[in-house]
Amino acid sequence: MGLLTNPSISQKAKYCRKLVRYNTPICLGLYLLGVAFFCALPDGNFNSATYFSENALLPGLVNSELEMETVSLVKSLSAELQRERENHPKGVPYPWILAKMRRYGLETHRHNFTLTYPFGGGKQFKGENIFGILRAPRIASTESIVISVPYRPPETVHEDVSAGLPLMLAFADFARKKKYWAKDIIFLVTEQEQLGMQAWLEAYHGGDEGRILDSGMLRARAGSIQAAINLEVQSLDISHINLKIEGLNGQLPNLDLHNLVQKLSSKNGIIAGYKQTSSSPKRSYRYQDKLLNMLAMVFSQASGVPTGNHGLFHKYGIESLTLEAVKRDKPQQQFQDVGSMLRIVEGVSRSLNNLLERFHQSFFFYLLVSNDRFVSIGDYMPSLALMAGSLLIKAFIHYLSIYYSGDDSDKDDDESADLQQQKSLQIGYFSVGIRLLMAHSVGALAVFLPHSFWVRQYVYEANLSTQSGLFNVFLGVSAIALMLPILGRLDGINNEALHVAVLLELGTALLAVGMLNFSLGFSLSVFLVPFVILIRPGFSRASQFLNRLGCLLIHPFAVLYFVVVGLTWCHFPELALKPLLNRALTASIDALTYSVVDSMIYGNWLFDLVSLIFVPCWILLMSFF
Repeated sequence: MGLLTNPSISQKAKYCRKLVRYNTPICLGLYLLGVAFFCALPDGNFNSATYFSENALLPGLVNSELEMETVSLVKSLSAELQRERENHPKGVPYPWILAKMRRYGLETHRHNFTLTYPFGGGKQFKGENIFGILRAPRIASTESIVISVPYRPPETVHEDVSAGLPLMLAFADFARKKKYWAKDIIFLVTEQEQLGMQAWLEAYHGGDEGRILDSGMLRARAGSIQAAINLEVQSLDISHINLKIEGLNGQLPNLDLHNLVQKLSSKNGIIAGYKQTSSSPKRSYRYQDKLLNMLAMVFSQASGVPTGNHGLFHKYGIESLTLEAVKRDKPQQQFQDVGSMLRIVEGVSRSLNNLLERFHQSFFFYLLVSNDRFVSIGDYMPSLALMAGSLLIKAFIHYLSIYYSGDDSDKDDDESADLQQQKSLQIGYFSVGIRLLMAHSVGALAVFLPHSFWVRQYVYEANLSTQSGLFNVFLGVSAIALMLPILGRLDGINNEALHVAVLLELGTALLAVGMLNFSLGFSLSVFLVPFVILIRPGFSRASQFLNRLGCLLIHPFAVLYFVVVGLTWCHFPELALKPLLNRALTASIDALTYSVVDSMIYGNWLFDLVSLIFVPCWILLMSFF
């Protein structure tokens, strides 16, 4: 009898009804608090100055041993290379590169690879890489570092970076004369941009056979690769260095490596920084500049697409970044910066040579506010936790709403207990589970269809472009998803239970994604969370209309389209509205195609993630009404 008259039960029911009544303002408040917390990160009280955590990297900052003879060699090699490029306008001057590497004492090899384009009816693209190995003089080949250069023929649409090749060859000639190397140095020239680098890495580490990309075999290997530096030198007359750090699936190099390159560049008189756009130091103290720099990194990292050849090393646990040496707008023809660039490469190589173990100190998860300030994972994760956590809290409140209505009127405790027991017996866990299984089956179908031989063969035989074929496939998947609610709508309490399951899955997925790629988790949270909070199963026509509108706005392709519209407007503000929307639609279809191809070739999991998690959640949200 004491339990039936316990006043704490009524008090608990009262608080639960309060939570149910005010659940939307509570969750929206948490979301806005998370956004506000992120916007506060550029303030100096929420970020830290960069510093070295690994003292073994400091020897590269001492006096350089490089002489003017090496600088003169760069100039002569550059002149020879330009003549070779005129003789090979569409290809790589393999004989010249091989001859130079052998002349400078490198163990030189060629590496062939083949790509079978998945939507080309068996069409193949062949390429060839060249690499030379400088063996460590006094130590067995147990560890190594890589210095790579992408080769772009004269007829390429990309920026010419051929100046990096003579610079790398001249440094190879300098390095072979030194006896202090404790690690092998691999000098790599790749063809076909990231495709060549992916093939070489797969062959070096023993890639899978029978895939779309046949990585071939390597005739020689060096030690375990500890770090890599990719050079994209546009000219021998250098204005500044743009550091590219984003890798595959949003992975970043160890912050110590970024700090090392920046310190060396500053010491040698060249301005270097993340997204550096001019030769003036990037040291703005304005809040808006810091916020824009951080947002630029978030949007670049969220796509999961590497910004250079360095980005493919990260999935093998190799720290790497790209040094993009930007040419001067007004050429001076003095080439004063060639020696500085060589000394930067020398300093980085000597510092990496001095490492006794892999990078393990400093930070692997961070956001750069400016060239010399960063936000660590412990500082930026609360913003994502507040936004994604609001979905988990909403799931808990909806679970309470199954048992407690929003009415504050007091009820007898025994009647309340009987009502709770009756409602709990009405939940059809089997029917809810079937809905979850069907929705995720559609998501799995979206992942499977591009890999299907019959779909790829149909796209090729129907003479459709890859973009049109894949877009039609995903339109068909969306049509199947829209047909699922026709099979029948769950009753009220089962609909609430399904809503709880969707909220739990979305909130958990956003937090898990944010732990691996904060920028992607944050971007998805900003676009999805407010709509998901406002969507609630309803029976009135107005409620159903608003829910349908909200669901259409958070369709994965709709979110992609809105993002592309915003980016297109920022880059082409002169466009009128209709051309802007048309160009954004074309770009969105292309982005969808590239995400599928990147998933097949490089292992970018953005497309698979959206298809397996967010498409099923969207289907379930659409089935509420």
